[in-house]
Amino acid sequence: MNAELVLTNSHDAGCAYILQVGIFRRLCSNGLVVSDQEFEAIRFRHAHLRTEEVVAASLRILEYVPKLGALIDRFRNRRLGDNEALIFARNALLLRYDSLDQSPVDARTLLAPRRVEDQGSDLWTTFNRVQENLVRGGISDGRQNRLGRLRTLRALSGIDSRIGLNKGLWSLAEQAANGLN
Repeated sequence: MNAELVLTNSHDAGCAYILQVGIFRRLCSNGLVVSDQEFEAIRFRHAHLRTEEVVAASLRILEYVPKLGALIDRFRNRRLGDNEALIFARNALLLRYDSLDQSPVDARTLLAPRRVEDQGSDLWTTFNRVQENLVRGGISDGRQNRLGRLRTLRALSGIDSRIGLNKGLWSLAEQAANGLN
């Protein structure tokens, strides 16, 4: 796991320049954006942006990295029962869909590991499986739509949808670490 600075910028200066904490997981090449109550993001207006401001903000974000490591350790040490993992996956699906009925897959499908290293019942491993499956898509549980076609979870391609999902998942993981569902 590598902590990183995530910069989101628009091509036409129509949106704020946003600096956030991220994690890059080498195993699956997943990037995720961290959000919690203490640190959400630092936003800059494009007009009159000074380099010194961006550097200072980057250093503030780097001060958050040790706390991030401690949170991940809490996630790794929190074992989830089968029911808790299923609740986490259901809540994760609701971050993408208005209801579980609208989802192309059952929540259990999100819990399936893509590689041996992702097997485990701790919150960190469960979080990573669910995150990868929701972002990368391409999974199916064999259900068909009204036309008889296989329902498959589509990948998220837009940066805004990926960041929004990642922040929501992080929030769900923090709730699960605190014993809340």
